[in-house]
Amino acid sequence: MNGFKVFLSSAVFSFRAQFDWLNPVMWLTMKFVLSVSQMAFFVFVGIFANAPIQFIAVGNALQSISWNTVFSVINITGHDKWDGTLPLVLATPANRLPLFIGRATIHVLDGILSAAISFAFAALIFGVDFAQTNMPALILAVVLTAFTMAGFGLLIGGFCFFFRNPMVFANIFTFALLIFCGVNFPVQNLPAVIQPASYIFPLTYGLTAARNAISGSDLVQIAPTLAQQTAVGLAAMLIGYLLFRLFENNARKTGKIEAI
Repeated sequence: MNGFKVFLSSAVFSFRAQFDWLNPVMWLTMKFVLSVSQMAFFVFVGIFANAPIQFIAVGNALQSISWNTVFSVINITGHDKWDGTLPLVLATPANRLPLFIGRATIHVLDGILSAAISFAFAALIFGVDFAQTNMPALILAVVLTAFTMAGFGLLIGGFCFFFRNPMVFANIFTFALLIFCGVNFPVQNLPAVIQPASYIFPLTYGLTAARNAISGSDLVQIAPTLAQQTAVGLAAMLIGYLLFRLFENNARKTGKIEAI
């Protein structure tokens, strides 16, 4: 019960803190403009290259989740360091696991909203056909992708505790998803030697499940893909938590927190 209170309070305060630095008008602008502009860019490149437009539009719609669940979650680390709140986080006696996960929850919900807006753009502007979509399967794929990608964000965020500026890693890994995960072209089009790297990202499985759901596959048919995605996401979250604890122990031994 105490762990749930820590989780809930962390989620609430993380939401309130976000709008301490982010203007709501700017948030809405990012929510609507970023998703459609990214999708339009890659769709028009795809038209020039005679690539399947639906494949690209759906890929970018689901990839929009990563701006919240990877980029924003990674930057939780940076905000703590630059705002001087990291010593307070480390000083709290609260259980670290619900604290660690709770702070990412708002970004999970925000990512689901981003995906919903992006799928609407895909249908209304770029003509993606959702007529055969198994909606429960697609919704589950989107929600699970948001949660597992937040786990991946926590992994990179935990790693970034050892560096001064996690923004560099946030940019690297957010854009790496466009290359490795089959957002704009199938994973099979990558050189064979780097294809296995695609499957360390939960988004790769989420895209496969979402595209199959849009083609009419039901929950039973996409369940194996979602199970793999869940395993990868939970593993990422656990490793991220262990990295956070490693950083915390090192900080207590050396007396250095923000200096690292």
